[in-house]
Amino acid sequence: MREGDIFIPPGSTLDAMTGDRVRVAISRDKRRERRSDTEGPQFTGEVVEVVERKRSVFTGEMFKQGPLWLAQPDGREMRAPIVIRDAASKNVSVGDKVVIEIIDYPEGDQLAEGVISRVLGEAGQPDVETQAVIAAFSLPGEFPESCQEQARRATRQYEAEIADWERNGAKALKGRQDLTDEFITTIDPPDAKDYDDAISLNRLDDGGWELGVHIADVAHFIDQGSKLDVEAADRANSVYLPRLVIPMLPEILSNGICSLQEGVPRYAKSAFIRYDKQGRVRSERVAQTLIKSAKRMTYLEAQALIDGDDEEARAHAKTETAYTPRLRETVKDMDTLARLIQARRKKQGMISLELPDVDLIFDEHGRVIDAEEEDDAFTHTIIEMFMVEANEVLARLFEKLKVPLLRRVHPEPTPGETEHMQRAAKVAGFTVPKHPTREELQGLLDATRGTSAARAVHMAVLRTLTKAEYSPAAGRALRAGQQGVRALHEPDPALPGPDGAPGHGRVPAPHGQRAGRAQQRRGVGEARERPPRQPRVPGQRGADGDRAALLDA
Repeated sequence: MREGDIFIPPGSTLDAMTGDRVRVAISRDKRRERRSDTEGPQFTGEVVEVVERKRSVFTGEMFKQGPLWLAQPDGREMRAPIVIRDAASKNVSVGDKVVIEIIDYPEGDQLAEGVISRVLGEAGQPDVETQAVIAAFSLPGEFPESCQEQARRATRQYEAEIADWERNGAKALKGRQDLTDEFITTIDPPDAKDYDDAISLNRLDDGGWELGVHIADVAHFIDQGSKLDVEAADRANSVYLPRLVIPMLPEILSNGICSLQEGVPRYAKSAFIRYDKQGRVRSERVAQTLIKSAKRMTYLEAQALIDGDDEEARAHAKTETAYTPRLRETVKDMDTLARLIQARRKKQGMISLELPDVDLIFDEHGRVIDAEEEDDAFTHTIIEMFMVEANEVLARLFEKLKVPLLRRVHPEPTPGETEHMQRAAKVAGFTVPKHPTREELQGLLDATRGTSAARAVHMAVLRTLTKAEYSPAAGRALRAGQQGVRALHEPDPALPGPDGAPGHGRVPAPHGQRAGRAQQRRGVGEARERPPRQPRVPGQRGADGDRAALLDA
């Protein structure tokens, strides 16, 4: 086989762990072919050699078994204890959380052996557990001083450019359109720390609209090949931990001049789309711009304004900016246009799942004391629809310019194993065919939306859909709640490095490529285990954002 995944059944992994590079003996599995709805031959594999280990650093909790010290590793990659022979020299106690370097990997019945590189403290303490995650995944720490200084220089340069603009007006802007007089707003969670996208919407004389989607122009401040560019590319994205963000860029950028804060001028990359009264795209363009947000809104605040409830809106407001007639009119137009776009996309086959995120609630010591579902305000969908529309503008532009791209490609959603979905639907009182169409899937989702069966049915549908892939080839995009003609690499285009390659007009090579040889019975590949979906932690959005970005459909 030249590419693709090979199923490795339990007992055939030869102690390989997630991410290891392995050699596999491949055989055709006719039993799976008989049981599976998927056409074509099915293969299984057996790991015959671990070629290269992906990971050598683990964290775990210390315990004793007789005179022997062991550490129970965190996570699922290594489940058996690790023998620790240098515990006495580190003055550890039972229950301590430690960082371990593996010196001998497990083999058969033999346990792994490791040495302690760091003692973090008492297991179970929130800060200790956070440090354990950072150590286990080798997450970066502070930025090098050279990167910090580069960010400071960029900030000083920007302040000088804005001072020149304030003195001389739009002629001071080089290749950038002055939109500071336009009515532009942001809609974000109440605890957002930075604001990387903004919206403008104007009614046209013919009854249509011009939508503007404005993304913070982070790439403007980072020269390609510079130390900060290399550091950001190495980090790839911001990492969100409970009460902590490990940013991709220094905060003087991500929370400063690259944050579209209310009332201050900021550089942006903007996509403009003109619609007719039915919400159909009539024209589009892109520009480098200077904008100034007139109002920062939260999702619930904007929803209350749409509903005409100023008192409720003020209860969710984070700034004291007045609710002007222009603001009220604009948010209601946003609601109208987004619903037209959503209806169009549903006709095109969009699959819309109701699987709300979960916000974790912490006490002052960092312990989780509650969990609550994210609010279901339609304003979330407004931003989602507008971002996907802007994505497609850039997708079409880059395709027209023949710029090579990574696209997020979903094959048609013909379910493979549908039995679980059919059972879930039957319990909810519905019958689903063995090979449902997009329309039949969406009909089931709509019929169960808002009911007690919604989560079970919607999750069952999600599990049947074909997994997304990243490919340089154009394909049909299908996301939970989003569907477009072509999909580009998902994260923010305003950023340097892997998460913002299109912002620099460049796209990285795909990671984790697996080698193989056609017509051979053995191949080398990467052992992978699908991670579980994690709850979202509120208030933790770094420079790269956590919503659908400008190039994700």
